[in-house]
Amino acid sequence: MKQIQFNGSGNEFFKIWIVNVLLCIVTFGIYYPWAKVRTRRYFYANLEYADRYFDYHATGKQLFLGYLIGVLILLAIQIVGSILPFISIILPVILFAFVPWIIWRSLKFNMRMTSFSNVRFGFIGALKPAYVIYMLIPILGYVATALLIFGCLSSLSTIYEGARSTFGLIAFIAALIAAIGLGLFVFGLFIKKSSEYRIGQTRFGQGRFFTDLHTKKFVKIQLKRVLIIIGGLLLLTVLAGLLVVFAMSGEVNLTNMSSNMERADASPWFIVGFLALFAGFIATFLFATAYSFSRQREYLFANTTLDKAITFKSTVSARGYFYVLITNMLLVLFTIGLATPWAKVRVARYVADNSWIQSSELDINHYLTQKEQEQSAIGEEIGDVLDVDIDIAI
Repeated sequence: MKQIQFNGSGNEFFKIWIVNVLLCIVTFGIYYPWAKVRTRRYFYANLEYADRYFDYHATGKQLFLGYLIGVLILLAIQIVGSILPFISIILPVILFAFVPWIIWRSLKFNMRMTSFSNVRFGFIGALKPAYVIYMLIPILGYVATALLIFGCLSSLSTIYEGARSTFGLIAFIAALIAAIGLGLFVFGLFIKKSSEYRIGQTRFGQGRFFTDLHTKKFVKIQLKRVLIIIGGLLLLTVLAGLLVVFAMSGEVNLTNMSSNMERADASPWFIVGFLALFAGFIATFLFATAYSFSRQREYLFANTTLDKAITFKSTVSARGYFYVLITNMLLVLFTIGLATPWAKVRVARYVADNSWIQSSELDINHYLTQKEQEQSAIGEEIGDVLDVDIDIAI
């Protein structure tokens, strides 16, 4: 099993990043597509596996077309909305109807523009599954969950009706649990179907990726994520209560509570404690995000193969990824954003260094050489005018 490596550095990327930022400011954002190409090319070119590298072949001009389309759409929504307010309600719905198409075209374009060891990737997924995954499933999930929440609120209203209060409370708890459970199931199903679509329909040259995923696993990951957030918020709530009591020096007078709270607000300990609680709030959600990302990535890698011969492994841990995220946030915060290049490089290096590829039944160099020969024999397809990175401005 060999490790993927990222060879870039913050010092190198800072030169690219600062030029991109300045040119975007000077050109009022017009340079953004070219900035995105330069960034992707740098990170792709510094990803190494078995002495071979990735590459990104799109041009700023190609991305600019998609960027322009996105900007014009947003401007049209703003202008029409200001002239005809009632139309502004319909336009976002119409735009939402194109989201699956945008995702589908973006996948096709970005995969075609990506290569490894001179072998192009490709995406052959159809448009119809994109509408099922990115529109039908979310809509059905939202509607079903909304109905359960409505039932939950309706049962809550019966709690104050005397003899029916016990039944109303039971119905409220049951509906609440059902709503949370359904929401988690739909979200897990969405992640599973989306992953199967994005990975299972991706090609490497003539090679094919295969996945064996189950909704149950994604539901468990999301359930634990929710429990982490709830546990963290409960702990912060208790600490907040203790902070208020401590800031009031224990002299709590219920008849003069307003003066006690004013004294607490003025206490330096209260201010320090409030900042600590705010940091804890952010840390809770960052750790929940790190947990979800690491566990889903580990599961996806373990259940994905290339040509049923090459396997993958992710060793990204929740604690390790959380440490990178929290320290990056502090770096960016205390440098007023100037440490952004180093933060991005740190994330790329950590993720790459914890990505492994194994080919136990064949020689990886022979396999890649064979794919290069197949690529040369097939030739590159000429993309149509719709092959643009339209997701930039959306």
